[in-house]
Amino acid sequence: MTTKPLGAIEKTNLVLAVAVTALGGLVWGRAGLLAAGVGAALACLNLWAMHRIAARAIARAAAGDTAATAGLLAALGAKMLILFALVWVAIRVYNLALVPFAIGISILPVSLVMAGLWIGSTVGEQGKA
Repeated sequence: MTTKPLGAIEKTNLVLAVAVTALGGLVWGRAGLLAAGVGAALACLNLWAMHRIAARAIARAAAGDTAATAGLLAALGAKMLILFALVWVAIRVYNLALVPFAIGISILPVSLVMAGLWIGSTVGEQGKA
């Protein structure tokens, strides 16, 4: 797998993060700007971590090192627990506005779909994704 599709997903994620943060500021003011920005930042950090951990797991599995692969897969689970904890802290401790925060953190699945559709639509032009 080439890194070109992953780069497209990361760029789409960053563009959506900026757009959602600005939208949060326009619709909900300073509180919305902060909440959407924190949510979008968590989504970008989540994608970055998933990419790095999964790439290492795939490389180790391809090399036949199944013991290290299991550890890296456990790291993906730990990453999710850390993400859940950060979301809890953002909402319960810092009392960020819930709706703009939820919109901000939801950019990850949207960027995956948007980038996937774009990559899929260019397959015919490039011969492969």
